[in-house]
Amino acid sequence: MTISPEMNQYHPDLIIEEAANGWRVIRLNRPKSLHALDESIVTALLQVFEDFHTDESVRAIWLDSTTPKAFCAGGDVRKLRQLVINNEADSANKFFEQEYALDLLLHDYAKPVVVWGEGYVMGGGLGLFMAAPFRLVTPYSRLAMPEVNIGLYPDVGASRFLADRGPVGLFTGLTGSIMTAAGAYGIGWATHICDAQRDIVLQKMINIDWDHYPAGDFRALDDTLNSLHRPVSPGPLQNSLDTIHSVCRGANFETDYDAIVGLSDARSDWLRQASENLVKGSPSTAAITWLLWQWGRQVHPWQEVFDLEKQISDWKIRHPDFVEGVRARLVDKDLSPEWQAVESMSLKGILGQNPPVTNNESWNELLKHYGVI
Repeated sequence: MTISPEMNQYHPDLIIEEAANGWRVIRLNRPKSLHALDESIVTALLQVFEDFHTDESVRAIWLDSTTPKAFCAGGDVRKLRQLVINNEADSANKFFEQEYALDLLLHDYAKPVVVWGEGYVMGGGLGLFMAAPFRLVTPYSRLAMPEVNIGLYPDVGASRFLADRGPVGLFTGLTGSIMTAAGAYGIGWATHICDAQRDIVLQKMINIDWDHYPAGDFRALDDTLNSLHRPVSPGPLQNSLDTIHSVCRGANFETDYDAIVGLSDARSDWLRQASENLVKGSPSTAAITWLLWQWGRQVHPWQEVFDLEKQISDWKIRHPDFVEGVRARLVDKDLSPEWQAVESMSLKGILGQNPPVTNNESWNELLKHYGVI
């Protein structure tokens, strides 16, 4: 592979290489922050993918990071928190705008994109991962949307991709539960599990003989990756499916909340941790996550999903739970957030004082239906 000077002018924390057979390799290179995303890097990635989209010499793209510990642990929420504290929420919103534009582009991308999701794939990293058609995990992958812990909410398209997974999506959104490769593959977050080393898998991709696949480049990749896929034994998610379906009915927020909290005496460590995450998590995050899951079940186009999430994100970062949640988990690290007091653990009791009204008619109708406004 070769690195041309022009390719690496996009961003100092991106490594972009030209490989054989029309392949381009993009590597996130922020190991100290587990390759966290900020406005500058998502803007650069958006530019890279836009340029490659129209470049006829580019046939397929491989996206990974420079370290096995994480593909991407999410957005740089500490930086976002500081912007909010500095009364620069509009600048924070530019990050979401660029991040969602990148995710939207990838959901509609005409060329194959393969993401190597080794290590932590969380939050904004999972949004990037889920936007690609080929999503590879390894036995060391750990995937989650853990926003309930920091007072944000599962965004980056999760309003749709959690709803697409039914009760399992609702459960993982509410609890921020970490999924292994088996769980991620089991619910379709990952398309393949690879136990071979990254460079071996990448080399097999680069060596594909496109001419042998008259059905097209996506079929070529699918066939090659299927030959590399290695099933693994069930993880905690699969072993808990019956319980998840029994506690996440999706008919009533308080019922679902109480049922998950009631897992505190479950036999499974994983289910007990899920219960604890929800109990200790942000009430406003739980409420908005449940409502967005309801909205996402109506199946909206990606453009509408990201348009709504832009407005919800603007509301959520201004909510006191966000600044406090990031402080407790990532700044002071005392793990003792003081969430905003709520009137009751109902949707109205949590959100009624400051409802997340938007210009989206179907969303506002949902808020009315559940008595929030």
